[in-house]
Formats: sequence, structure tokens, C-alpha cells
Amino acid sequence: MVKASEDFDKYLDEQLEKLQTDHVDFYLLHGLNAERWPQMRDLGVLKRAEHAIADGRIRHLGFSFHDGLKVFKEILDAYDKWTFCQIQYNYMDVQNQAGTQGLQYAASKGLAVVVMEPILGGRLVDPPRPIQDLWNTTARKRAPADWALQWLWNQPEVSVVLSGMSTMDQVQENVASADVSGVNTLTREELALVERVRDKYQELCPIPCTKCGYCIPCPNGVNIPRNFEIYNEGKMYDKPGSARETYKMWLPENERASLCQDCDECEEKCPQSIPISEWMPRVHAVLGEGQPYPSAN
Repeated sequence: MVKASEDFDKYLDEQLEKLQTDHVDFYLLHGLNAERWPQMRDLGVLKRAEHAIADGRIRHLGFSFHDGLKVFKEILDAYDKWTFCQIQYNYMDVQNQAGTQGLQYAASKGLAVVVMEPILGGRLVDPPRPIQDLWNTTARKRAPADWALQWLWNQPEVSVVLSGMSTMDQVQENVASADVSGVNTLTREELALVERVRDKYQELCPIPCTKCGYCIPCPNGVNIPRNFEIYNEGKMYDKPGSARETYKMWLPENERASLCQDCDECEEKCPQSIPISEWMPRVHAVLGEGQPYPSAN
């Protein structure tokens, strides 16, 4: 919503009024990425934020982030007064977005790191049978959500873990989990088990898409990697309903699999030799029409 430099103060003052406070302790520039970061930088938002720190309206400045590691490092290196950052991170996202490298890089520069999506939007709760069977092999029993949280708290670079809670039971479970957490408390065997779980999830992925992007732009506008990603996640995590909701709510209609015209132009460019034109109608059938996932792929 910030289109001009003065908009920063306009919205900050509006936020303070709505919060009925005269300051915010930890203030995030929201959702910085390859597109939004240059806009904020060139509008002089950082200078405005410094003025807000000087007059006491903000105590500590940070940013939240959804993009790749290169962009993350660029943002960190471009400004030496960040106090903290917020990234998506969990045991399945070690190489996605900022990933483990970004976490460690931010910590090495003295930033506190806030973790969002620690259980991947709930996908790591109630896992499919092959995953639960792996969790059951350990002597120390934990709920899948607890494993995900403990894996994060085990890392010294993680400052705060944000976990959505919808019921009092979930609040109590998370408090109990936090109470026994600590840096380097997981054993080598337990860390190896988490890696085995990650590998098993990858084995459950039906379409071997690496999201390299060579297949796009599609002449019909289909966002091929994103369609495959949503489909894969629904199958891997046994969350078809969540995948369908994402497809319908967050994937623009003009980018959906249903627009594939079977031209095969993308298949010539795919390093994984995925029969994309064959997959697209199957993807839409499951995500757009509500048909069940095939039992075998």
C-alpha cells in the first residue's frame, strides 16, 4: 500500500491509533521480496523508519520475507540496522526460500530470527502412514508437530518460533513442548530421523518438478511449476482439501492447469522430461474438480 515516501508515516500512525499505543516494539516491513524490496528502498522507507525509531514510535526494525536466498542476502547486506527478520522455515524448507543458509547468515550478522510456518501451515500434522511409521521407530515418542517444533528450537540461530494455535489443547501442547525444548537437545539419532522423514516425504512426491522454471512462460499463461507444487503438496502431506483451497484461492484463474492446450512446447524445455501436457488435466481434475488423487502415480 506504500506508494510514496510519506505513506510510511501515514500507515504507521494509523496502526498505532488502531493498536491504542504510542509505539511498537518490533516492527516489520512486511513481505519483502525481489519486487517489493527495491520499491521500499528507492522510496526511502528505511530513512523514514529511522526517524520513527528516533522519535520512539518504533523500537526495533525488521522485515518478513518470502523469496530466494540471493534476495534475502541482498536485503540483509543493504542495511546494517536491521534488528531481526522473519522467515518461513521448517524441516521441509531447508533449501526453500531463505532456508538453512539464510537462517545462519542472518544470525551471523547479529540478527534475531523469527520463524513462521514451523509446521508448514499444518501440513506436518497428522502425516500419512509411511511418515508416521518412521516417527514410531524412535524410543522417545513425540507428536509430529512436536518433532517439527523441537527441530527448530534445537538450532541456536532460531530466536522465536511462531506456531498457529486454534484450540486450548493446542496452546497447552505447544507450551509443554516449549518447556522441554533447548539448543542442541536432540540427539544425533533424532536428527537423522528427521532427515529420513524429509526423504520419505520427497519419495511421496508424485511429480519430479524441481521448480527450475525452464518450462515458463507458457504460451497459454499456465504457471506450470506452481500447479505442480500445489498438486505435489496435497499428495505428499495427505492434505487434498488444503491443496484444492490453495488452487482456488491463491492461484489466479488465468494461471491454472485447466488452460493447458497440449501444445507440448514446455516439454521440450523440461530437464526432468516430465510429460507436462499429460499431467495438467490430471492436476485440474484433482484440484479444480475435486476428483480424488490417484492411488498410484
